[in-house]
Amino acid sequence: MKESGPYSDEVGVQTRLFEQRKRDHIRIALDPRSQTLGQNGLDSVELIHEALPNLNFKEVDISTSFVFNKTSVSLSSPIFISSMTAGHENGHQINEALARLSDSRQILMGVGSQRRELVDTSAAEEWSRVRKQAPKARLIGNIGIAQLIKSPIDSVRRLVDSTEALGLFVHVNPLQEALQPEGTTDFKNSLEAIENLVRIIGVPVIVKEVGCGFSVETLKRLDSTGVFAVDVSGKGGTHWGRVEAYRSEEDQVLHKVGQTFANWGVSTTQAMLNAKEARVSYEVWASGGVRNGLDAAKLIALGAVKVGLAKPFLEAALKGDRALEELLQKLELELKIALFCTGSKNLAELSRGKVLS
Repeated sequence: MKESGPYSDEVGVQTRLFEQRKRDHIRIALDPRSQTLGQNGLDSVELIHEALPNLNFKEVDISTSFVFNKTSVSLSSPIFISSMTAGHENGHQINEALARLSDSRQILMGVGSQRRELVDTSAAEEWSRVRKQAPKARLIGNIGIAQLIKSPIDSVRRLVDSTEALGLFVHVNPLQEALQPEGTTDFKNSLEAIENLVRIIGVPVIVKEVGCGFSVETLKRLDSTGVFAVDVSGKGGTHWGRVEAYRSEEDQVLHKVGQTFANWGVSTTQAMLNAKEARVSYEVWASGGVRNGLDAAKLIALGAVKVGLAKPFLEAALKGDRALEELLQKLELELKIALFCTGSKNLAELSRGKVLS
């Protein structure tokens, strides 16, 4: 039975605004104007070619796992579906398609924004439908840092429970929030909120940017929180500063300010180098402008444990299950060829000295 009254009316307004924002995000994220293509720095990364690999191609193994507290979940590859969509009427169809791929091909999937669930518990029903179609999907939940700071831990735990998630992404996005007309820019005490979450939530916490990367100093600060991993999510792909700028075309000031920051951020490659310099104890994941398996191989050679893509999976999901399957086949074959041509039998070997300095 639905509540009625001022509170339910307010929730309804918030829900409609949220749904419209998410529709805008999907539409604009697919627009080439939202991309910082060529800025991820990977063109400058060259893997060492091995003309005489001491192995057969069929021996190349790109499988890996997600291990936390003595629990190990097998994965077909380090490639994961990075968070992008949820919270509107077409979002569930996309999420169901992505989850089916995660289920059938054993790859991680970061779910899109679960922010709506914090104010409307009925929104969690979407994940029940997803789970019916993809009971073995390897899902990772999602919350923004601004929402984490002000949300009771029980509300955050519901986000994990509703998705039956293996872990929880905490996305940090100061530029996007500052440019978003309805943005939440209260970031004070972020580190303490993350540390508290890690201590209480009981699943791996992965902190991720949304396309602007991390500095050495911030990566070091996160090392004290006990996070499981950080996805450096650098500049080079979908730039959410650009997305918000194009959303604000009717607000000339915000639109122009967004254009000023259209190339803001640390490139994906530089963010990986920053992580190496920071000498962190947590896993380093990478995303941001990854468009093929060779990009993934370069990032693994630079130290990434998992590599995420968002826009390519979103585009394929809009075409259907077959397009998703073909995309993943392509990505994994490209990754395997990169291993073979560097003489690497597995991911661990690729991560050891395969980059030209």
